[in-house]
Amino acid sequence: MKRKNGNRLRAARLLLYGCATGIACGGVISLFLTCAKIVISFAFGMYEAAKTPLAIVCVIALAIVCCLLTAVVQTLAPSAKGSGIPLAEGCARGILRVKWLRTAGALIAGSLLSFTCGMPLGSEGPSIGVGGLIGDGIGRTAKKPLEFRRYLITGGSSAGLAVAFNAPLTGVAFALEETHRRFSPNILLAAFSAVVPAVLVSQLIFWGLGHDPYLYSIGIRAGASILPFLAQTQYADVGVFFSVCGIAAVCGAVTAAFAVAFNCAIAVLGKSFSKIKSRTLRLLPAFLFTCAIGFALFKTVGSGEKTLESALHGAALWMLFALLVARFVTTAVASGSGATGGLFIPMIAIGGILGAIFVKVCALCGLPAEYAGNIVMLCISAFFAASVRAPISAIAMALELTASFANLLPCAIAVAVATAIAGVARSEPLYERMMKEMQNAAPTSSGRKNVAVRGLVTSDSIACGKLIRDVLWPYNSLVTELIRGDLDIVPDGETKLSEGDILVIRAELVEPQAFRDELKDYIDETAAAGENRTADVVAHDRN
Repeated sequence: MKRKNGNRLRAARLLLYGCATGIACGGVISLFLTCAKIVISFAFGMYEAAKTPLAIVCVIALAIVCCLLTAVVQTLAPSAKGSGIPLAEGCARGILRVKWLRTAGALIAGSLLSFTCGMPLGSEGPSIGVGGLIGDGIGRTAKKPLEFRRYLITGGSSAGLAVAFNAPLTGVAFALEETHRRFSPNILLAAFSAVVPAVLVSQLIFWGLGHDPYLYSIGIRAGASILPFLAQTQYADVGVFFSVCGIAAVCGAVTAAFAVAFNCAIAVLGKSFSKIKSRTLRLLPAFLFTCAIGFALFKTVGSGEKTLESALHGAALWMLFALLVARFVTTAVASGSGATGGLFIPMIAIGGILGAIFVKVCALCGLPAEYAGNIVMLCISAFFAASVRAPISAIAMALELTASFANLLPCAIAVAVATAIAGVARSEPLYERMMKEMQNAAPTSSGRKNVAVRGLVTSDSIACGKLIRDVLWPYNSLVTELIRGDLDIVPDGETKLSEGDILVIRAELVEPQAFRDELKDYIDETAAAGENRTADVVAHDRN
């Protein structure tokens, strides 16, 4: 009974702190999105008005100033570069540890500097990163252990995505499928407890500030999530429906090829730019290249909502290909250089342009024009699923952003084909690769060590009363032995831990002492040392 009450109390605490995280995220991120909208509108007007040599020179000068300021921001907070999603995932998994307030401020400042120049990056990635850092900050302020803070980071990052898209289910699915890549009741509780209040608070702020046009401009209306230029049409007959299902398979295959190429381009450019030691020189090509593209095609600047909308309003086929190439190249260059900004909306834009090209081809084959939004949404979902390898999140996003189930089966087909092809091509998930690069770039002690720690599960241990799979163990660790009384049990994910169990937990890492300190919340190493069966802590250099 005591153990059950303890677990319920932990769940109640997680629910309470998750709600607090959601409220804070809803307030901060909605204000950030409002500022981002204003800055992006300024960038559009700036490029549209840059017709004279003097105006062009002024825009280039502004880009150079923004580049210098971005370099300063990233020097103060090195983790505040690129998309905020890998940062949030790394912190949630316990891989990365940063100064939350400084890094959150740097993410916001760096993103706004990128948007000022019309960088083809989005605000949703930084929103996810800032949300995760807010969760970390609330946990640190309350002096909670790292395991509890990781749940709050998860909830905060889910809230950031939910606020950015007004898509709560997508935020929850993203936490399970992408952030942790596994299911856990506590992860689900942390995500839901943060997402719901965050969306409610953000909608109240948008309504109170009279910023409904902001939501509408990115295709979202409070209370009725709908992309107005991607309205989904119910299929008139079975023949059209099966035709679109066949088109979905082709869309998934072609879009997957572009997504794999997109991931490769970012990886190659990232390695090339990383060889440049100066942050300013590393960022400068992306800022200047954005200026050049903005002067030539000003509709391609910004995260991509206006680019996608213009592509769907009667653009010629040659213009669609030009927009596709421009968005593909500029986004890859911007991301590879390390400029601060997300890739979520830019990926939607690239997938949407591919969908617009498919619409042109399908129209020649006799597909009615009213199904254009359906085809475009297939490509958007498939591109995201193939690049990130998060098929459930892709389908949830398609449903929530269009507020329609009409396209569910074709969307599932396109996503399944795209994900399978990306897997066959051995394309590493975009955010997973970025997170590993951040981990490798983080300061570490020299040499990895194999460490084994033996400890006793007590009534106060985090692990007590839980299945092994439901515990957020320290990064890169594995429960290898379990002794219960006189029994040696081979542990697996379904093994339920009880008070008095003796565990041996092994890990390969660079900071053995930090690992042992973190394990104090999970097991009592000192108590285990007094048991009849004793084992020394093992630590040796990796061969």
